[in-house]
Amino acid sequence: MKQIRWDTLLTPLIGIVLGIYLVARPGSATTALCSLIGWLVLVAGVAGIINAVSFQHATMLESPLLPFSVVGAVIGLFIVTRPSILAEIVSLILCVFLLIEGASGLQRAFQRRNWGDRLWVVPLVVGLLSLLVGLWMLFAPLASTFLMMRVVGVALIVSSAVNLLASLIGQR
Repeated sequence: MKQIRWDTLLTPLIGIVLGIYLVARPGSATTALCSLIGWLVLVAGVAGIINAVSFQHATMLESPLLPFSVVGAVIGLFIVTRPSILAEIVSLILCVFLLIEGASGLQRAFQRRNWGDRLWVVPLVVGLLSLLVGLWMLFAPLASTFLMMRVVGVALIVSSAVNLLASLIGQR
């Protein structure tokens, strides 16, 4: 029997547990992810402020990055204190993308119909579905964010299970 590499077993197991968490608790997972992003932006902003002040102190020149660092720290602090806002912003961006893609799909479908293409129904259906999902996301941003987290969770579970199975089969 070959030597077991624990990282090839542990990583998929962690992925499965994380995927189950995303499926079971999408609200908590969304809040945790948005908080993490907020903390990263805040730390980067504070580090930039410290770097800019050190640069100014050492060279007696004004740092051009100081205003950006301050804005980054303020945005990070805002996200940390209100992580659900970031989730709604991401949902709104995806909503706009889907609405634009849906309208483009409808336009492509009608162009293909005018060209005599027999498969013009495919972009019509995809365009209509994109428009419907985009409208749903517009009016239910939190529910759509939770659905996206669940979809990511299921994908993570499946991917991790496949990796775990491959690693177990490879151990023989």
